[in-house]
Amino acid sequence: MDDELLIKYLLRETRQDEDRKVELWLAASESHRKQFSNLELIWNTSKKLATASTINEDEAWERFKAKTVSIPQTKPVKLWARYGWMKIAAALVLVCGAWMMFNLMGNKNKTLTAYQQTLNQSLPDGSSVILNKNSVLSYSFDADGGDRNVKLERGEVFFHVAPDKQRPFIIETDGLNIEVVGTSFNVKHTESLTEVIVETGIVKVSKGEQVVELHKGEKVTAREGKLTLLKNTDLLYNYYRSNEFVADNTPLWRLVEVLNEAYQAEIRIENPALRNVTLTTRFQNESLDRILQIVGETINCEVIRRGNSYILK
Repeated sequence: MDDELLIKYLLRETRQDEDRKVELWLAASESHRKQFSNLELIWNTSKKLATASTINEDEAWERFKAKTVSIPQTKPVKLWARYGWMKIAAALVLVCGAWMMFNLMGNKNKTLTAYQQTLNQSLPDGSSVILNKNSVLSYSFDADGGDRNVKLERGEVFFHVAPDKQRPFIIETDGLNIEVVGTSFNVKHTESLTEVIVETGIVKVSKGEQVVELHKGEKVTAREGKLTLLKNTDLLYNYYRSNEFVADNTPLWRLVEVLNEAYQAEIRIENPALRNVTLTTRFQNESLDRILQIVGETINCEVIRRGNSYILK
């Protein structure tokens, strides 16, 4: 696999056909997935390293120009035009990689990545996690009995935390902290929203000075820096664990939202009057076409397929 394409994929700058090419390559071999995980770990850590840099780039550039003013002018050749900026990025990552990997391994950092299927993984403390596809999680557990630290980079994870009152289990995601002792709960993190749903036990969620304590059947959403505590009535969130879609008086827009995520589909509700029509049903091991057929028959709406997209009207 071309290194340039992998880095474009990391940066989310690939086209749809390139996404498919990378995903097929990842699905073909465990060694491919391990290679990509290592590259992803190095890349993410390099961004943190760059943030911590104390070099003043402007001053360095002025010093460079001062030393080179006497050099005769020649026609500039852009480095990225000659070699490709992706190759430069890849080279920088690989040059820094050895040092960073050594540092990370010394801290016992591990990264889990789910690509086009869910990932079920046990952790060293006896806890377990289930990653929804397209999710990335890293963790570091101190060998001397300190805190159990986890970072959710992106995506969705269900946690079943082994009880240990002496070692809090702490999850961090973009400034949001989730602390538990022993419980089970779901965390979903996107660019615009973080959501925590508790199934058992107690979970403490904090952001800045805001602190919310959640119990069974409750959820908290974090959007634009604000925490909101709600009762959870949605059963669709755990579809990736149960392999079934359970709608219990669920509005159509919510079912469509989950189906789009689960099947990587493009379903649109064209008729606004249909958005809040509720359904109570259950789908298990059904194709998307079959699910939409049943939905259409149930709420008396037309389902139109156009290529890979669907329209409900």
